[in-house]
Amino acid sequence: MIQVEVLGTSITGVTLEEAVNLLDKCVVAKADSYVCFCEAHLNVQGLIDPFARNALDHAAYVFPDGVSMTLGARIGGKSLPARLSGPDIMLAYMQHGVSSGRRHYLLGGGEGVAEQVKRRLEDEVTGISIVGTFTPPFREMTEEEMGSLKQQMNELNVNVLWVALGAPKQELWMHNNAAFLEVPLMLGVGAAFDFHAGVRKRAPSWIRAIGFEWLYRMFTGGRRVFFRNLRFESAFVYYILKDWVMRQFGKIRLPRR
Repeated sequence: MIQVEVLGTSITGVTLEEAVNLLDKCVVAKADSYVCFCEAHLNVQGLIDPFARNALDHAAYVFPDGVSMTLGARIGGKSLPARLSGPDIMLAYMQHGVSSGRRHYLLGGGEGVAEQVKRRLEDEVTGISIVGTFTPPFREMTEEEMGSLKQQMNELNVNVLWVALGAPKQELWMHNNAAFLEVPLMLGVGAAFDFHAGVRKRAPSWIRAIGFEWLYRMFTGGRRVFFRNLRFESAFVYYILKDWVMRQFGKIRLPRR
């Protein structure tokens, strides 16, 4: 395991197998932990938004999601073992958790999407235990609604809460509610629900392998996603190049007179 800082965010570099083991430790520790998956959009949000920065800083782990983190790590002189995306970790950990009886809860996605994910994963992963789903309102939840959610998850003995509200909303939500909900582990997985439900088509494996999933999403996610990605990918390139230049100047030693 390595730690590398990319534009102020501490990224945990591990293999998929190591990531699954780390998640297991969080569940066993019951420390109200949450995990983030960082790509250019969230990375830049952490740079310009103090609330997003705070949420990232308090995460148990921030895994590298996308080629942008690979580039950022190389600027810092390190190489990440793997890119770890929300959809991949979600499937891998649910498969891994069957033998230990992990109990999962799905929160987020559009109307009915979490239920679709539940049905499809139950068909795909024998023995999986998804004990509940909830699609929260677009507005902020009331204290009564949060109390009801907490009671339900306590009664269901939830081990892992998967949160799909989009970045950075889901990171802020996890940070603000981790201690209150007392769920051992929460993970913010963004568009993973849409992909696993079949609502959105994920980039082919060969596109993911060469690091261009972000570009595929940009051109297939609609107008809002296109302009959001254009803005934040451009900002990431600007900030990472600026960081690289500053590092190079830091290596220069002016001659003494």
